[in-house]
Amino acid sequence: MKRNIYTAFLFLCIIAGFAHSVKAEEALSISNWNVDASVLETGDLSVIDDITFQFDEEFNGVFREVVLDKSSGVTDISVIEIVGNKESKYTLVEQADNGDQGVFVVDTSSGNVLIQIYSPSEDQEKTFQISYVVKNVAIKYNDIGELYYKFLGSENQTPIENFTVNITLPKSITDNSKIFAHGPLNGEIDNSQDTFFLRVKDVPTETFVEARVLFPVEYIPLSTRVINIDNYSNILQEEAYFEKRREEDRQKSEGRKLLFGKISIYASIIGLGLLILSLVAFRRKTKSHETEEYSRIPEDCTPAVAASLTSTPINSTTIIATMLDLFRKGYLKIDNEVSNSKKTDNKDMIITKVKEQNDNLLSHENHFIQWYINDIGNGKSVTSQGMEKYSKEKSSAFSKSYTTWVKKIKEDSILKGYYDKTKGKYATVFVVLSPILLILGILALVFESLIGIACMVVSVLLFINGLSLYDRRSEYGHEQYKKWIGFKKYTKEFKSYSTIDDFSKYPHDSSLIYALSLGVDMKIANKLDLSSESQSLAQDDWIYWFLFFQRGESNSFDRSFDQFHSDSDNSASGGGFSGGGAGGGGF
Repeated sequence: MKRNIYTAFLFLCIIAGFAHSVKAEEALSISNWNVDASVLETGDLSVIDDITFQFDEEFNGVFREVVLDKSSGVTDISVIEIVGNKESKYTLVEQADNGDQGVFVVDTSSGNVLIQIYSPSEDQEKTFQISYVVKNVAIKYNDIGELYYKFLGSENQTPIENFTVNITLPKSITDNSKIFAHGPLNGEIDNSQDTFFLRVKDVPTETFVEARVLFPVEYIPLSTRVINIDNYSNILQEEAYFEKRREEDRQKSEGRKLLFGKISIYASIIGLGLLILSLVAFRRKTKSHETEEYSRIPEDCTPAVAASLTSTPINSTTIIATMLDLFRKGYLKIDNEVSNSKKTDNKDMIITKVKEQNDNLLSHENHFIQWYINDIGNGKSVTSQGMEKYSKEKSSAFSKSYTTWVKKIKEDSILKGYYDKTKGKYATVFVVLSPILLILGILALVFESLIGIACMVVSVLLFINGLSLYDRRSEYGHEQYKKWIGFKKYTKEFKSYSTIDDFSKYPHDSSLIYALSLGVDMKIANKLDLSSESQSLAQDDWIYWFLFFQRGESNSFDRSFDQFHSDSDNSASGGGFSGGGAGGGGF
């Protein structure tokens, strides 16, 4: 059952990754990016970028990449950090290292201009003003002047909350002065006497914003980028075609939004209906049981099977419980290497097979004896130090045998009728439908239909329900599960026993072993002196060893099992620039 829970959790993580993919870049975001661009009489473009970065993690600085396409380069670069009403000018250097402050580097090796601003930041907001002149951008035709410039490139990897561009002409806007903007459909255009305004909210990553501005050719008399043709009417026709295409794309987008919205609604209704039918049809018919009815074990099904049925972790405690249960049944015997030792804890313990396996044992019990006595031991016995050594030197074999053992515990639980495998076909239907609804939900969100969220939620519920049906307990198994939970609650009362006299209140039968396998911690054993004759416990009595293992001291059984599970620390480091693009980014 826990495996299914982990699988469901992984599924939820995948969905969260789809639904919130933009969040991956929100460690660095831009709240405001204002561009003041002035067209000069030379055809150059003077640009001032005021960019406010929000740092939610540690960064060494930010960068701004200026694309040189359709220009003759960039000059007069300067960087200023604005703090309140004060300005801090940054110094241009040839080289800088991570951690440096107040400097910037200009790198042209990529064919563009990369401005790297060194300003270590973490969990704060900073505003940088980047000034530069883009040379020879405006074109002088016979009948019109044109500025066709991309202010934000599609390579940008940083989300922008507010992006504004102010394009100022050398003189006032005339009747044949026009602006055409390309980019997000939510952009707005306005103008004043000599300035065009372009505003876009919530610009996602990998989204470009460009402007095409037309003005009288007399505004750029000194421009050297001259094309000796009449082009005004051609530009208008081209933009009319672009506008028509944008409108067609908008209508297609709206159509897809409506289509996937409707499909998502129908799919969600169908999925939710199937889920409700499943919950109603497969609801439990048994009633819950009171805890006090189970002061003894409900059924002699082996401690490992009881742990599996109640979703208790299978670990070294389960191994010890199984070993003690096989001791109790007469198949194994535990002893000290030196039987008259007063310090049992530090001596090597020997587990000896005293009876051959037979059909009276369940599959996982036979495998356990084969695993420990034959594989780890010499076929007759095994020592605790030998177990520890084996788990260190042959961890792969130990892991394989352990995995097989856990699998056989589950198989034995199924053979005892604890699980209902007749619901597998229904489980498959839900598990197959789940990714279909997930994909529909994602597509609906891609086309901006919020109905996709409901579709994805239903997808998750179907997936979880499908997994629960694969591992569903039968009515008999559910009945036993309730009894075992009642027994576990009852045995937890042992924790309140605090004196040696309370030891008599323990049930001195197999209930102790089952309580151990269910994870019940009975630390009263710490108060008992096992070497004292007053305790009247012989080492050939399984209760003696039960109390020994319950004393909470490290022993070879625990060490041999935990060696297999030990974790190794991994570390990774890196540096350099990342993210960004033709927009702004951090490093």
